[in-house]
Amino acid sequence: MKQDIKKLVTSLPKIDLHRHLDGSVRIETIRDAAISHGFPLPTKNLKKLKKYTCVSRKCRSLSMFLEVFNFFYEFLKFPDVVERIAYENCEDAKKENLKYVELRFAPPLQATKNFPISDVVKCVLRGVKQGSKDFGIKVGVIFCIYRSVSEEENWVTVKLAEKYFGDGVVGIDLAGDESKYPTYKFKKFFDYARSVGIPITCHAGEASGPESIADAIKLGAKRIGHGTMLYKDEELMKKVRDKEIPLEICLTSNLQTRVVDKITLHPIKKYYDYGIKITINTDDPFVSQININSEYLLAQKTFNFSLEDIKQIILNSVEASFLPKKEKQILKKEIVKEFKF
Repeated sequence: MKQDIKKLVTSLPKIDLHRHLDGSVRIETIRDAAISHGFPLPTKNLKKLKKYTCVSRKCRSLSMFLEVFNFFYEFLKFPDVVERIAYENCEDAKKENLKYVELRFAPPLQATKNFPISDVVKCVLRGVKQGSKDFGIKVGVIFCIYRSVSEEENWVTVKLAEKYFGDGVVGIDLAGDESKYPTYKFKKFFDYARSVGIPITCHAGEASGPESIADAIKLGAKRIGHGTMLYKDEELMKKVRDKEIPLEICLTSNLQTRVVDKITLHPIKKYYDYGIKITINTDDPFVSQININSEYLLAQKTFNFSLEDIKQIILNSVEASFLPKKEKQILKKEIVKEFKF
């Protein structure tokens, strides 16, 4: 029976709403980018290179987790690399049986003097559009306002999101270290996004407590990225449930960054049983060495979710997506049809 449930869970069509572009870079792409742009590498052997590009079992904090990105981030700041990453994300998502994925990234982080933010955006959208076409997968792009970059750069990001909204872009996010840069300080960007009709999600309740989640909701977030610390405020939990605000749960990521000390301590089942709209996502699949199927299987094995529970969580993801209403309805019909095996 265990083998049967594993096969059934893996075979289900899925959605990934919280997937970072820069955390989804193939090791061979990192190697090729370094070589083609003249960066030295400690090794060209892919197996050995994994030590530098993927999170180790010794990871004990968010800062240790982010050190991995420091190793390869400079390799990503080139048009050919950015477009390749966006394209390959579509191919990888297809292999995971994802029917829809929302890829997020902070344009200023890939930008340089010779590669402005606007060009970064064009490269990502070009790669995603070609990948979507070639692999038959639906992809929405979310631009991240980033907590630690300049206000000017964040305004450029928001205005570009407005420019391309409906043409590949589906939403805005706030990412970065919430413990050092509180959510409420970014009110002006949220206000503007809302004024032009762009849906908002927000990293909150990961590196900070429930007050960060409360701030995100006050500022108009329609979804919460992670939300792991929500359980510490019962009144806020009720509000999230009653307002049907979905949580973008990323199990392995939360364990690796030690937001939870053990996977069995993760509040995902508590939230589900309470009636909160949870979704299951990957966060940084290549850095974490996971995929969407392994995350669902981890949830099923650890918390004893039934197959019907898993299906409901997938449907939660459809409803929580930033797709236009009509496209959402079509996607839901396609997925429900595939559920009937």
